[in-house]
Amino acid sequence: MNTFRKASVAIALMGLLATNTGCSDFFKVNVDPLNPSTARLSDVLPVTQVAMGTYMGFSVNGLSQYTSALMQQLSSTRGIGSFQQTGDSFSTQWSGLYADMLSNNQQIIKQGTDEQAWSYVGVAELQKAFVVSQMVDMWGDIPYSESLLGSNNRAPKFDKASDVYEDVFRLIDSGIANLGKSSTRTIGADDLIYNGDLAKWARFGRTLKLKLYNQIRLTRDVSSEVNVLISAPTTLMQPGDDFELKYGASTQPDNRNLGYIGDYVNSGRENTIGKYFFDLMTNNRDPRIKYYFYNQATGPVSIADYQPSGSNFVTVRFGSTGTNASANNSSVRTLPGLYPVGGRYDAGGGGNATSQYGKGVVAQRLLTYFSRKFTEAELQLTVLNNPDKAKEAYVEAITASFRKLNAIAAAEGIPNTVPFQPAPVLVPQIPDVDNTSTQNPSISKYINGNPAAPVGAVQRFDNVAANAKLKAIMTEKYVASFGFGMDAYTDFRRTGYPNLTVPQSDKTGNPFDMALPPGEVDDNDAQTVSQGSFPRRLTYQLSELQLNPNAPGQPNVVTDKIFWDKRN
Repeated sequence: MNTFRKASVAIALMGLLATNTGCSDFFKVNVDPLNPSTARLSDVLPVTQVAMGTYMGFSVNGLSQYTSALMQQLSSTRGIGSFQQTGDSFSTQWSGLYADMLSNNQQIIKQGTDEQAWSYVGVAELQKAFVVSQMVDMWGDIPYSESLLGSNNRAPKFDKASDVYEDVFRLIDSGIANLGKSSTRTIGADDLIYNGDLAKWARFGRTLKLKLYNQIRLTRDVSSEVNVLISAPTTLMQPGDDFELKYGASTQPDNRNLGYIGDYVNSGRENTIGKYFFDLMTNNRDPRIKYYFYNQATGPVSIADYQPSGSNFVTVRFGSTGTNASANNSSVRTLPGLYPVGGRYDAGGGGNATSQYGKGVVAQRLLTYFSRKFTEAELQLTVLNNPDKAKEAYVEAITASFRKLNAIAAAEGIPNTVPFQPAPVLVPQIPDVDNTSTQNPSISKYINGNPAAPVGAVQRFDNVAANAKLKAIMTEKYVASFGFGMDAYTDFRRTGYPNLTVPQSDKTGNPFDMALPPGEVDDNDAQTVSQGSFPRRLTYQLSELQLNPNAPGQPNVVTDKIFWDKRN
C-alpha cells in the first residue's frame, strides 16, 4: 500500500475530516515510508496534523472519546464505558497514528533533512515527540527505534516505554534546535496549528518537556530540570499558544469538529455526559455547565435512566441495570455542548439537536496554556515543595481555563437559529468580577467563593485534609480539560485524582468483588453493576501481536501499569 495514505491526503487538503478510519495492517502500510519517495513538504505537514487531531481527538476515531468515557466525563454504551477492552478496541487509533501520522511525519524529517528545510524538520520532530509520548502513556512499550523503516524491518521490536521517553527528551531538544537554523523552506498556512510561527513551536516544545518531567516525577528526581524550565516562564507556552487543530465551518465537504459531527450531524449520537462529571460541576456551582453540556430535554423524560428532579439533564448511569438503561434516548439525552465540540450553548430552550444546532468550529485541543499552568501547580507542590507558588499557578490555571471558554463563546457569537426556538442571542461570557448579585456568575466568585457558594476553588485548595491541595489541582484540571480525555486518563493514573464514582461490585457478588482502589469511591446505587476493574493501560491492536513475531503478549490492563504509574 502507498503509505502516503491517499485517503488521508484528500482529507487534509480537501477538509474531508470525517471519513478516514485508517488502515488495519500496520506492516502493510509501513512499507516504503512514502511512495513517491518525495513530495512537497507543505502537502505532507497538514496530513500529519489532521491525523494527530483525528486519532487523538474527541470523536469515535479518537482516543479522547474513549479515555473520556473511562474518566466518566462521558457515558458510553461501548465496551470501554464499562471498563471492557478487546484487541480490536483501538485498532483504528493504533494504525492511524502509525500509518497516517508517524509515517508521513518521518518523511518530513527525512526529506527535510536532505533538503535542509530545518523549520519543517523541527516541527516534525516536536510533533513526533508529542504523539509518541502519548502513545507510551496509553500502551506502554511500543515499536519505536525499529519502526517506520518500511521493508527494511517488517517486524519492529517493542521498545521499553521508559527508553522511549528518554529519547523523546532528545527529540524535543533536536526539534527546538532545528527551528533555530536557517531553513531552505518557510512554513506558512500549511501549518494548521501555528500557521508557521516557529517561536510558538519552540515554546510548545519546552512546555511538552515540562509536562513529561511531571509525568515521570515519581520515577526519579526531576527538580533540577523542572527548575530550569519554570525559571524562564516566557520561554513556555503563553496565552494564545494553545496546541490545537483548528476546524472550519464548511459542510461540503464537512470540515467541522469531528465530535460535533458525531453528536449533532449524526442523529444516532455518539455520546452523553457522565453523571459523575455533571454532579461534580453542579456541586461546585460551576458556571461553565451551560457551555459544557446541551440539554435536549424540556421537562421530565419518561425513558430517562437518570434525570435529577427539576433538571433537564438526562443521561445513563455508569454500569446501569435500570429499566431505561438501554432505551433509545438519542433525542432527549444531554450532549457535549459548545466548549468541547462546538455544539449548542444551553440557553434553556432545549430541543432535539440537529446539524443546525451549532457551528462545530471549536478546535481539537491537544495541549493548552491552562494545562501548562496546572502542570506547574502540580510540580510546585510535589517536586519543588512550594505550596504558595502552587496555589498561585493553580489560580492562574483556572483563570486561563475560563478565558479559553470565553474566547470560544466570543467566537461563537450568536448561535444558529433553529425551528421552534426563540431567536438566539449572543452567547454570554463569564466576567472576571460581578458585584451586582451573589447569583450572577463570575470567575472571581468561582475561584474565591461568595455568600451564595462560600466554598470556592481556593477554599478547596486550602482544605487541611490530606492531599487536599493535589486533589484540588487535579480536579480543576480534569474539569478544564473536557474535550481531550487522554491527559485526564493519564493524570488520574499518576495521582489518583479526581475521585471517580463507580459501582462497587460486592453488592452483586460478582467475580470482581473487592475493595475499590485509591481514587475510586462507591456510587451507593443499587441499580448499577461493575463489569470489571479500572484499566491502567489500553490493549494492543490484535493484528499487530499476531503478525509481528517481536511483539509481546497482550498485557493485563488492570495490573500491568505504565512505568511512571506508581500509585496502588
